[in-house]
Amino acid sequence: MKIIFTSFLAFVLTASAVFAQNNVVFNASDNWIGYMNVFQLPSNGGTYEFGSEWAVPDLKTNINVAENSMSLQPNFNTYANGPTDPYWVNQTTMEGNKEMEAVTFVEPGSSFNGQDLTFSGSVIANTLDAGYTASFFIKALDPDDGYQDALAGSKVAVLPASGSFSVSATAAELAAGLVIQYGFIVRGPNANPADEATLGSVRIGNMVNATENLEKEAAKISVSPNPANELLSIKSESRVQSYEIKNLSGQLLLKGTETEVDVAGLHSGFYLLVINLGDRREVVKFVKN
Repeated sequence: MKIIFTSFLAFVLTASAVFAQNNVVFNASDNWIGYMNVFQLPSNGGTYEFGSEWAVPDLKTNINVAENSMSLQPNFNTYANGPTDPYWVNQTTMEGNKEMEAVTFVEPGSSFNGQDLTFSGSVIANTLDAGYTASFFIKALDPDDGYQDALAGSKVAVLPASGSFSVSATAAELAAGLVIQYGFIVRGPNANPADEATLGSVRIGNMVNATENLEKEAAKISVSPNPANELLSIKSESRVQSYEIKNLSGQLLLKGTETEVDVAGLHSGFYLLVINLGDRREVVKFVKN
């Protein structure tokens, strides 16, 4: 009887190991780590310069534990700290001179090796400028291969404009000895802080709180009348710092700081009103009669 029980117990333990799986949903309270890779601009050859661990806020990743959300933006501090340094800023064009790859990630440790892993969440809002790419990922870094990703980037995908995202890796892909990471990447030129409002951001939440946050934010801001003839009124519980009106192709048509917007000069059709509230940007579609 002992032999049978022992065999049965071994079977249960083996089955548990085979079917073990980690389902990780985005959580702002996780131990997020920052890392920055710096490259030459693609126009200058795109060669790798260096990489180092950075404080998460220095990446321009803002974590709000109370709201269980994360905001991903382009990098600004290298431009802000060295506007006269030609390494960071082109002194002729006064544009950022390096391609920045800001990585915000979690390393869950060896307990995740040899187990299936799914990392998921939701995009609450995505107003990131088209010159930047925001992605989510699972990586398995190999210490015996210069910490190259053993998955060869196959588990890296661009974040959607809105809604849920998910990426999975199998137990076999996350073998013992590999350093597992999951998280987010923002890549693009180092930017002038003066352009922060126009370059936008990506706000991340989990699939449970994303809908709740959208409903709360929608209740805090209104645009009327919609459709509009001559004036468009912006009402918000937060102070409106500025606005932009763009056509559906993204072309900027109007901008300002007032909350009563004169739209009489616009042609009839659909437009996007981008409202800068300081801590976030909201996009509202409206119709001009």
